[in-house]
Amino acid sequence: MEIIWTQAVLAGVVGVALMTMAMVAGRVMGLSTDMVRAIGLLFLPDRDHYVVYLIGITVHLIMGAIFGVLYAVLLSAVGAVGVLGAAAAWGAFFGALHGVVVGAGLGLLPAVHPRMGSGEVLSAPGFFGRNIGVGMPVFLIILHIIYGIVAAVVYSVGVT
Repeated sequence: MEIIWTQAVLAGVVGVALMTMAMVAGRVMGLSTDMVRAIGLLFLPDRDHYVVYLIGITVHLIMGAIFGVLYAVLLSAVGAVGVLGAAAAWGAFFGALHGVVVGAGLGLLPAVHPRMGSGEVLSAPGFFGRNIGVGMPVFLIILHIIYGIVAAVVYSVGVT
């Protein structure tokens, strides 16, 4: 099982870029999905709005790249590399699992985020983001399925 690291990183970055665009669309639809800001606020207070976003997008892209490598390893393990339909299906599956883990973790986020919770800059999203809106749990899974499909297909296309 050989992993093409540069392709895996590229796949993850493209996947997270499209996922982030979908989050922006979610904000237009009324869901508070500003994960980039939330990530940036992990590192510094909201005094300089632009720096918060710069740090947030940088960390989000790095996380996407890391998960791109993980997805490449998983795709290789199941033998889906080079078969676009299989890669897309496995990417959707891995993305759904990824979304479930992230959704469950959102309930714990206020315990580790210094600017989230009662009286803080960010309100607690709750388990699966239920405090954000009724559609957020489904939207959260869809966002990660988007990431999974895009990352899997970009990786698979670049390796064949």
